[in-house]
Amino acid sequence: MRFTSVLSALLLAGGSISAGIELGADVSYFNPKLTAAVYPGLTTSQATGFSGPLFTGYGHLTFGLPNTISIGFGPTLAFSNQTALEYPAGYTKEELTISRFGLDAKAQLDVLPFISPYIRLTAGKDWISWNDKGTVGNSSYIASSSAGGFYYAALVGAQLPFAPEFALYAQAGFTASPGSALFTRSYAVDGVNQTVNTSIAGKTSYSGMLVSAGARLSF
Repeated sequence: MRFTSVLSALLLAGGSISAGIELGADVSYFNPKLTAAVYPGLTTSQATGFSGPLFTGYGHLTFGLPNTISIGFGPTLAFSNQTALEYPAGYTKEELTISRFGLDAKAQLDVLPFISPYIRLTAGKDWISWNDKGTVGNSSYIASSSAGGFYYAALVGAQLPFAPEFALYAQAGFTASPGSALFTRSYAVDGVNQTVNTSIAGKTSYSGMLVSAGARLSF
């Protein structure tokens, strides 16, 4: 009974429930720290800081009470190409790419006419790929590795509407991939391919901050 009374009050205050479609895209400053097994033995792990843009697009089915609150959810895609901030001893080059597909949800307050704060949660599957070059004793090596698993992100932001159909937004938050198995695609020392026992490698994981700016269209 109490829930019904609250819902009735909200409907009377905000009017009828509206529905629509929202499409958005943003670019983020992304600084993940990747923890992965170290070649050639893969028995120890090492954390390396990376930095680069993360490009994200999403589509939401939205429901809301006009001038009160709106909730949207739908698929999201993202891609990032990263370079290392520092090179550990023995490394001469490291590059990282992350691709993501997941489900995105947003709850937004629409009480104020000039700004709409929101919270946003995302979860899904990622694909991690990285290449590194370095030295083993007096020899040089090139390794190509991959991993992938569950990822999540939690952000807070604000939307600035310029028209009912168009708005700009900014957001910041945290994202991580707790851990997935490493897979060696290739490992060569002085140009000669080597056999690597990937099964002994520890889990690959990353985490980092996101600071984003983007735009959305509503229909």
